[in-house]
Amino acid sequence: MLPALDHILAPLARLLVARGVVFQDFVERMKGHYVQAAAEQSAEQSDGKITDSRLSVMTGLQRRDIARLRAFEHKAPKPNPLTRLVALWQVHDDYSKDGKALPLPRTGEAPSFESLAREVRQDVHPRALLDTLFAAGTVRLCKDTVELVESAYVPLAGTEEQLDYLASNVGDHLAAATENVLAPHPRHFERAAHYTGLTAAQVETLHCKYEAGQMALLRDIAQEAEALKATNPSSATARFRAGGYYFATTDTGPDD
Repeated sequence: MLPALDHILAPLARLLVARGVVFQDFVERMKGHYVQAAAEQSAEQSDGKITDSRLSVMTGLQRRDIARLRAFEHKAPKPNPLTRLVALWQVHDDYSKDGKALPLPRTGEAPSFESLAREVRQDVHPRALLDTLFAAGTVRLCKDTVELVESAYVPLAGTEEQLDYLASNVGDHLAAATENVLAPHPRHFERAAHYTGLTAAQVETLHCKYEAGQMALLRDIAQEAEALKATNPSSATARFRAGGYYFATTDTGPDD
């Protein structure tokens, strides 16, 4: 199995080295994930009694490491309010028309950027959200009006916010793929098209076609999700993530 993981580990190693994460720190955190995964699997397969000895056998870690790592906590990335704000702007009836975000007054009663920001986060000043969107090139300011110029919020390159964005998307994608491998039948939709032998211009044409179709689909999904959410009680906790990616290179890869 290990050789099959090289295509996953190679870009991860590039990211870790680029961000200055030394190997020892990565290994220590990976130990925690190993113990957590073994504990979850052991609980599913046994009567619920999970011993350090059993976890040591399953992970190959020493018992003294197991005892220390039992307290490991998997920290999920923080949800980004700006992603929801941009999506809501394009689907909410008060802020959009025919799936297109309307220009909004910067402040004032709804519909305004201030009221939209308040719908997403009550504890963050709307100006802070606006400044971040402007810095990322997601919105344009025209006197006292705010216009959406990008259909999705993409954090600035190299920021911790961008790493959270990566972790959320790649983490859920890998979780879906892993469950598909481990379950008797695939539970999650996961498909991709991959071709070689194309020119750079042809690849760019396909890129534009894919991006336009993907954004249209995501807008439809977001609009329906917002409508459904409006009818739910506060006790509803189920979540989903639907997304897409497009990668192109001139290098040969596993699909060649």
